[in-house]
Amino acid sequence: MHIGLFDSGVGGLTVLKELRRHLPKANFTYLGDTARLPYGNKAPETLRKYTQENIDFLDQQAVDVIVIACHSASSIALGMTASEEGTPIFNVITPSCEQAVQTTKNGVIGVMATKATTRSQVYSNFINDLQEDLEVISQACPLLVPLVEEGLMEDEVTEFILKRYLKPLATADTLILGCTHYPILKPQIEALCGAGTTLIDPAESVAQRLEKHPHVNQGSGRLEIYLTDHAPHFLEHAEALLGGLHQAAFLFPNP
Repeated sequence: MHIGLFDSGVGGLTVLKELRRHLPKANFTYLGDTARLPYGNKAPETLRKYTQENIDFLDQQAVDVIVIACHSASSIALGMTASEEGTPIFNVITPSCEQAVQTTKNGVIGVMATKATTRSQVYSNFINDLQEDLEVISQACPLLVPLVEEGLMEDEVTEFILKRYLKPLATADTLILGCTHYPILKPQIEALCGAGTTLIDPAESVAQRLEKHPHVNQGSGRLEIYLTDHAPHFLEHAEALLGGLHQAAFLFPNP
């Protein structure tokens, strides 16, 4: 089984890490669109263009499944179930919403997300389609992606900003980490929220979904990583999260 994933930067590596843990025999191709990050502040038409280009690239790698490992891109491609080549497409929003609905006890679900995802209202709409009596509180967290990309997870500035972003979400007993960068900050978020809040990691949710694929045990565990621009921080994060890289290649897209 050959799984292709894409994200704007390091965030999607959290999805890749979980997929490799759940599906150790699968082969993976990861595309990090580091030349055009972050996606969270892009207009919907721009995100559609980037998403389609990334899907087309992964199709060229002859993958069996494509995972949109980015919430901003998933928010504008929620209805896509297959590429133009017929490759099945999975997003990181649907499974995390379903898990949150099953988890909440007080009926209040918080969502930390980028501006693009928050603006789309995709979480509140999808969750209320699943169960209309739930309250969904969305909080845009635009500063977290650049802080993660710069490796400032333990910095006091990051802690201060997290406190500001989490304050409006205080009544939620279930919190969706609605950007694949945010699980990198999971220890810090858990410490600030306390034991009464359950965090929903989209990487775990989509991994559990793909475990049901009929060919999950086929493959050699090969990993290829492609970047659209030179990104030292990406490689540092990849080494830390994945425990070594088998192959890394660089692409430079046409303007």
